[in-house]
Amino acid sequence: MAVSILTAVTAGFYALLESSNRIAKQETMLVEAQQGARTGMFELSRVVRQARAGQLFYGNAVLPLANNSPGGTSIADLAGELHYVRKGTDVLGVRGVLLGDRYSLTAGDVTCGSLPCSADRPMTVTIRSTARNGIPNFPSGGAPALASRTRAFYFAVVYGTLQNITISNTAFLVPLYYVGLVDTTGSWYSQTTDTFTFTMDPHDSGARLRNAVNGTVRELVQSPYSCGPVDEVLFFVDEGTSDATAVAADTHPSLAEAIFDPSTGRYDVQPLTEEVEDFQVAYGVDGADGSAHDRGVSPVRVDTSAVNRDEWVGNVAGEVEAGLTFSATEPHFIDAFLDHTVSPSVPDLFSRAVPALRSIWLSLVVKGRDPEIRYDGPGARGIKILDSTAISFSSPTKTDRPYRRREMNLAVSLRNYQ
Repeated sequence: MAVSILTAVTAGFYALLESSNRIAKQETMLVEAQQGARTGMFELSRVVRQARAGQLFYGNAVLPLANNSPGGTSIADLAGELHYVRKGTDVLGVRGVLLGDRYSLTAGDVTCGSLPCSADRPMTVTIRSTARNGIPNFPSGGAPALASRTRAFYFAVVYGTLQNITISNTAFLVPLYYVGLVDTTGSWYSQTTDTFTFTMDPHDSGARLRNAVNGTVRELVQSPYSCGPVDEVLFFVDEGTSDATAVAADTHPSLAEAIFDPSTGRYDVQPLTEEVEDFQVAYGVDGADGSAHDRGVSPVRVDTSAVNRDEWVGNVAGEVEAGLTFSATEPHFIDAFLDHTVSPSVPDLFSRAVPALRSIWLSLVVKGRDPEIRYDGPGARGIKILDSTAISFSSPTKTDRPYRRREMNLAVSLRNYQ
């Protein structure tokens, strides 16, 4: 009898210990995933805050490339390997001087050999250790961080004047800038103690697609004041190198950052956060709900009862497709990202462009790496965020196994749009 009682108590003790260990393991994995999500969200928000750095165009510095991806779409990395976007998740594009330094220029620092200087001719850019206006660019006797680049890249030169563009029959004034391709083959730059000089090609077709307009050749004014390398970064949920649209198993997807490489037309793809089940984006567009434009979007006022009931576009099904369409002509831009209520000034009859896009809402769902069969707590069967159509890995059409999950949201103000 004593042995029987001792055996029952011991078995119960080991069952309790096993259960405690299992829960501790699951919570540890989820904490690790959540900590990784914080790291990924930090990088994501950092890049988004830099959107349009370098005075690029309001209309295409942030691009909603996919809203609830249909599945089967992929992004090629530098080696030519495909990375498939998880079905039902979003893809966000960001442009600007994101990953490099900005430099100061003054008159005479950008030349093109002969006059008139036009966007059809190579430009020679000279970055001085200290610009003539007294702004330091890099230490004397050293070199700018730009010198470490080994792959071709785009470079923007911004001028102290405005150019006019016409969108939906509205004439706007936006900063004048030119993007050129810098070829890093061989000795692509020359330098002295206090200068760093290289050539960029603004006639390159890919470079022109990073401009505000891709129209007729215009003469350049000789008043540059800023420059920097232009990066284009995509954020997406990476399910790996095989199309998992119809796969029932857990593919352990990750939130990935992809940096465009002009020389190959592919992307440098790097994982940011593991075990990301869903990634959704909403766009804070001033006046999207029909209210008067006040150059702001409230992160608190949210209405998901119908389309355009608040100023967040992308938190209701079909909203992005209906309201944030790409232009038919290249370079592509989002018409709704410009405020068309701004009246033109007299006598030039042009309005200085004002952005309607004011902020970005980022939302992630992370999960534990392994399922927990007996768990049925919050998020066990999935978490729906914004207008997502992504199928949970706990769905009967997937693994039908419960996972512990956490949701993370952040509204990012676009500081370069102020």
